[in-house]
Order: sequence, then C-alpha cells, then structure tokens
Amino acid sequence: MGIRVALIDQHGAFLGVRQGRFVLKVKNEVKWEMAPSELDSIVIVTEGSSISAAAVSLASTFGVDLVFMRGSKPLARVIPYKYGTLMRNWSLQLRAYESGAVNLARAFLEGKLHNQRMVLMEYSRRFRGGGRDAGFLEDKAREVAVRLSELGNASSVEELLVVEAHAARSYWEAVSRIIPSELGFSHRYTRSNPPEGELDPFNTALNIGYALLRKEVWRGVFLAGLNPYVGFLHKPRGSRPSLVLDLMEEFRPISVDRPLIGLARTDKRVILNLKKNAEKEVRVIWSHLLKYMRGSKPTHVDLINSQARKLVLHLQGVYRYAPFKSRW
Repeated sequence: MGIRVALIDQHGAFLGVRQGRFVLKVKNEVKWEMAPSELDSIVIVTEGSSISAAAVSLASTFGVDLVFMRGSKPLARVIPYKYGTLMRNWSLQLRAYESGAVNLARAFLEGKLHNQRMVLMEYSRRFRGGGRDAGFLEDKAREVAVRLSELGNASSVEELLVVEAHAARSYWEAVSRIIPSELGFSHRYTRSNPPEGELDPFNTALNIGYALLRKEVWRGVFLAGLNPYVGFLHKPRGSRPSLVLDLMEEFRPISVDRPLIGLARTDKRVILNLKKNAEKEVRVIWSHLLKYMRGSKPTHVDLINSQARKLVLHLQGVYRYAPFKSRW
C-alpha cells in the first residue's frame, strides 16, 4: 500500500474541488490535484490555510479522513452524519466501562509491555551481532518481562498503571543507551512529568510520532464505529479521546519508538535539527514514520484497524480481545 496522506502545511494554502477532484492551491498556484480514490487522509496542520465547503462534502462522501491539527497535536476531524447512528456499540462500551473492564485495560498494557520488550531484545541481538556488550539491554528486557508477568496480579486500573510505570522506567533507561548520547535523552517526559528546562529533541520527536499514531488510531476507532471518548485504561475526562489513548498503547513501541530509534542511530541530525528548523524537520519525521507504518506488511494502519474491530467483537461477546504482539 502506498502512502495516501496529503499533508497541508503551507501558509495561504486553499483546498477546493474541481470536476470531482481535490485541488490544492497556494497563492493561486496549483500544487496538486487528486481524485478522492487516491487519498486515505487529508491532514491540515497550519491555521493559515482554508478549505471549501465542497472539499468537506467530497471528503465526507468518499470517506476521505479530514483531520485538523495544531502543530503536532490532533485538533478536530470531520465526522460523517451517519456516524451518530452507531449507538449499539456505544451502549456496549458504556456498559463495559461501568462494569470496570479491568481485563481490557490489562490487555492494552500486556501488548505494550510485550512490544517494549521486543524492541529491547531486537537491539540486544544487534549489539551482540556487532560485537558490543548487550548485558545492560538484556537486563532491562528481563525487568520489563517481570513487570509483564505482574500485570496478571493487578486487580484495578490503578495497580496496572503502577506496574506500567515501573516497566517504563526500565524501558526508557535502555533506550537511552541505544540512541546517540548527543541527543541528550535520559528518560521519557510526559505532560504530567515535564522537564525543568528545554525538552530534548528525541522526546520532541516522540511527541510528534505519538501525535501521528493518535491520528491513525483515532481513524481506526471511527471506522469500527466506537466512541473515542469512552475508554477503559484511560478514564474518560473532558474532551480527551480515552479509547484512542487505550488502543495506542500496544502500538507506541512498534509504530513510533522503533522507527525513531532507528532514525536516531542512522541520521541523528534530523532529530538534532528539531531545535533549529522545527517546521522542516517535523515534516521529515512525519514522512519517515508514515513510510514505516504504511510500508510494512501488513501495514500498521491495517493492524490498528484490525484491533479496533476485535474490540467491537469483544464488546459484542463474540471474541475475547487479545492485544497485538509483535514478533522479531
């Protein structure tokens, strides 16, 4: 599958329609023209652009995902009118949420920790193959494996999150040894744990990657007819798409961490340059991750959509949800 995402990031861009095709103009110059069948998504990342009502209608008619982002953060997407008819799935979600659904929360983290361990084991094998000492990575992989086994003993979401936090500490300590030290990465910073000073470029790259992953998971949730705001691991709160964050967990290590670790090791300048020319480098990182996610077989987009459909079957009582677990 080719990359079928149109990224609109130029100030003054205008997306319109001509003879049933999308047309992007910048200062009256046509930049590209595409039929709806040629696109999966149109992503608008600059507020200095505009879109016609005809383009919105064309995207909705042909199922082209139309997403608005503010920088690297998802802001909004166009939802087809008929989407509101999917109340059966939503009621099943609410029923599962009200009953606790700890098993679903556990499954999301089981997939995440398994995939984190696989990333560490992959680089442990590479280090040994290159004649380097891999003892530290193997130790950290074992620590993550221990935490993975502890998930089965947790009886609440709060206990699951404690286990996840311990696994994350081991995982990111290992990642800091894998990537070049010049990137200044020591551990993963989050919104609840911000750095005292400037954010290092690798953490910035991770934020960009997770924003892209969130967009893809968000789309998978919509395609499956699920309510993105009713989650099981992440508590529903305000406008936070809790279910999207839930389903992201098992894909973070393999869809974002792994390709960014590889980029840091092969072309660290791209990540270092986030400090100098953020706009250009964001596009480079975005493109790198899209190629990785959509160039694999099966594509990560297909895997995400499959997991969302499996969750629907679980809620309907047809299938017991199993997280996606990567192989070598």
